[in-house]
Amino acid sequence: MGISLIKNRKVMEQNIKQSEFNTAIQKEEFNLFAILKPQLKQDGNQWCVLYGEDLQSGISGFGDSPYLAILDFNKQWYNKIK
Repeated sequence: MGISLIKNRKVMEQNIKQSEFNTAIQKEEFNLFAILKPQLKQDGNQWCVLYGEDLQSGISGFGDSPYLAILDFNKQWYNKIK
């Protein structure tokens, strides 16, 4: 019985650590968005995050939800110009 409780406690502690790690990652994903304050709007059936004047000269990200658009924007921010 004692060993089972110890294993359960370790699993719970690992789950808590994983949850805290996931929360930290999500906060980090929003930092760039919060600092730059790009536009967030619907564009057809997708959400668009745009930093700049327009799609041609700015940096944008698209997604099926605002969160996914922000993730795509973050990825585009770090991409090199081709």
